[in-house]
Amino acid sequence: MQCLRCRSEDTRVIDTRMGVDGFSIKRRRVCNRCGFRFSTLETPVREEITVEKRDGRIEEFDRQKIATSLRAALKKGDHQRDRVEALVDTVVARLLSDGKKRLASAEIGIVVLDVLKNFDELAYLRYLTVYQSFANLDDFKNQILKSEVKT
Repeated sequence: MQCLRCRSEDTRVIDTRMGVDGFSIKRRRVCNRCGFRFSTLETPVREEITVEKRDGRIEEFDRQKIATSLRAALKKGDHQRDRVEALVDTVVARLLSDGKKRLASAEIGIVVLDVLKNFDELAYLRYLTVYQSFANLDDFKNQILKSEVKT
């Protein structure tokens, strides 16, 4: 692993921790040449997974899209970056746990909603308004009541 500051390959690991998802490893490193400390995240390479969009298009699975949508839903909350990344890890682990090669975008949305519902009710509602298109306010109220979210 190259040092981010001086590009030396003479670095060593000073701390290793298991990722929240149980599949990744976070390592704290130090450069033996310049003393710079940095972190790396090692994740296993997974087989190619595709996502089928509602309009029938097929895209590559992109973890970053899940992270972006979670950050948007949580933007008003006081959540640290590590906690958001842990949520992303949880969502991704749940999505990939059954070994499917193709996921429907609706499946992804349902998992994100489930994770948010247990983490932050307001973020859940924000995500819900984007995930489902409501014809009117009554539809939204009915969904809230169905979801057992207390307002």
